[in-house]
Amino acid sequence: MKKYVSLSGLVVLLLSVMLLAPSCTEEIPEASKGEALVYQLWDAFRNQDLEAIKNNMAPGFQSVHDFGAYNMDEELELLRGIAIADYEISNMKITSNDEDLIIATYFVSVSETIEGERLSKEPAPRMTIFVKDDGVWKWIAHANLKSMKAEAPEEAEEAGEEQ
Repeated sequence: MKKYVSLSGLVVLLLSVMLLAPSCTEEIPEASKGEALVYQLWDAFRNQDLEAIKNNMAPGFQSVHDFGAYNMDEELELLRGIAIADYEISNMKITSNDEDLIIATYFVSVSETIEGERLSKEPAPRMTIFVKDDGVWKWIAHANLKSMKAEAPEEAEEAGEEQ
C-alpha cells in the first residue's frame, strides 16, 4: 500500500512541476536576452571576430567615444585595431520596451589597446543598445565612456605580467 501512495505522490509531484514550470517555447526575458547579447558582443571583441560583429550590426549604427562619434564603417575600422584581453562586466542594468529595443548599461574592466595606446584596466561605463530587425537582435548603438588617457607605466607592467 505504501508503494502505491508513494508512487501516486511522485506522479502528482511530477505533473505539478510540468504544469507550473515555464514552457521551453517561452521567449527568453529581455533582461536575460540583453545580458546574453552584451556578452556575445564582448566575446566577439575579444576574439577579433569582425565578421560576426559586422553581421550583427544594424543599419544606422552609431557609437560615441571620448575621441568622437563613429558610424558602422568607422567603428569596424576602430575594432580592427583594438587588442582586448579578458574582460569583466559588472553593474549591468537592462531596460527594454518589451518589443524591439534593449538598452544595456554596465561597467567593464578590460585590458585594451586602442590606436596604439594601452588604456587603464579600471572599470569604465558603457552603454550598448540592440534593436530587433526582422526578428533578429542587432547592435545599433554603443557609448564607450572610457578615457583615452594611457595607463601609468606601472599599470602597463602589471598588465604585461597578467597576460
